[in-house]
Amino acid sequence: MIRQRLFAIGLVSIALQSESQAQVLDAIEQANRYTIKIVTAVDYPFGSDKKGTFRGSGFLVDKERGWFLTNAHVASKSPSTIRASFKDRPYAPIEKVYVDNHLDLAVIKMDPSKIPAGAEEAKLRCDGEPPAGRAVIAYGHPWGLDFTATRGIISGTKPRDGEEKLQTDAALNPGNSGGALIDVETGVVLGINSSGFAKSVAEGLNFAVPAKLACRVLDLLKQGKSPAPPILPIDFATTTRDRELVIAQVRGEWVGKLVPGDRVLAVNGDESARFGSRVISQMRGEKTAIVKVRRGEGIEEISLEVPTALDEVKRSGVHASGMVVGRSTMTGYDASVMWIQFVDEASTAEQSQINEGDQLVSVNGVNVRSLREVLAAFKDVEGREVEVIIRRPRFTLISGRFEYLVRSLEVKDVFEVNENGKVKQ
Repeated sequence: MIRQRLFAIGLVSIALQSESQAQVLDAIEQANRYTIKIVTAVDYPFGSDKKGTFRGSGFLVDKERGWFLTNAHVASKSPSTIRASFKDRPYAPIEKVYVDNHLDLAVIKMDPSKIPAGAEEAKLRCDGEPPAGRAVIAYGHPWGLDFTATRGIISGTKPRDGEEKLQTDAALNPGNSGGALIDVETGVVLGINSSGFAKSVAEGLNFAVPAKLACRVLDLLKQGKSPAPPILPIDFATTTRDRELVIAQVRGEWVGKLVPGDRVLAVNGDESARFGSRVISQMRGEKTAIVKVRRGEGIEEISLEVPTALDEVKRSGVHASGMVVGRSTMTGYDASVMWIQFVDEASTAEQSQINEGDQLVSVNGVNVRSLREVLAAFKDVEGREVEVIIRRPRFTLISGRFEYLVRSLEVKDVFEVNENGKVKQ
């Protein structure tokens, strides 16, 4: 009898393994039909971006429109040239539809006529939350190994760098970024592979942008609305308890409506909005929001006007002498401060000891507080060597936070840069 039971258990185990293997193969075959390789070239980087050529993944979500999802760091928040290809197909040019400054998320577009007839749209999980332990496949092109899969589980949903992320132990390497994190059982995409810790730091600790948050962005774009996240006049704090989101600070028009210490219970009826990312997601594209909070021993519902200020990512700047000058890429910074975003190696600007992170104050005695003024000031002295004054943040406690420096600069190669790259003059 015992032998019969063990034999039966063995047959069930073999059947389950066979079923699981078939599901994996089906998920990979589907991924082959919606995944693309992406090559991005950045000439004029802003903020923390770098100059160079970068590779990643993406996947088709709207065949008629030619839309794909990928990471913002794959498409680049800086001006970039993008190309992409399906498996065994030539590369085609890609346009940016939307790049998000809050989530590591971008929507990009290929001419629909360039999409193979056999390509399929990925199916996204737009509701709920995948449970811990769910078997998943991370699909992409790690280290140039095109169209390959790694397997793991969902470890949980956790905050990371101020954003909500799906944690997984499926291996993610350079080239996986922007690819699909796929539910083995259903073949549905649960997230967009984003980042991970090096093995020297931690084993199997990787992250993906939840598909639920991407669905909200796609829905708003299809309605013709801006999905850009509103700049909220509050700061959040988390406690040692899971899914407890607390109002830490309130500014501007929300003062007196929300107070520090309020526990967020729901936003617009969504009781899962216990992450800052979900609060912002619920307020994208909305004029008002109902926030349910626990205040002391009571519960209150508060109607708030959603700020019209949006965190748009449309990079623009001025190139001169091998450097790029532009506004801050971070939310809340003074738009009249002109930052040195990038200094090319061996350029005239680098030779003049101008550094990334410096602030441009004046050019040849003319103060500059807008990109138009920067462009006009450099154009006026192009071909000449003039003095510029820069302000450099100090990292000491001596005599204030900044120091002012005078530099001689030979001004050349002056032109405007926007999200599409160099502007023809």
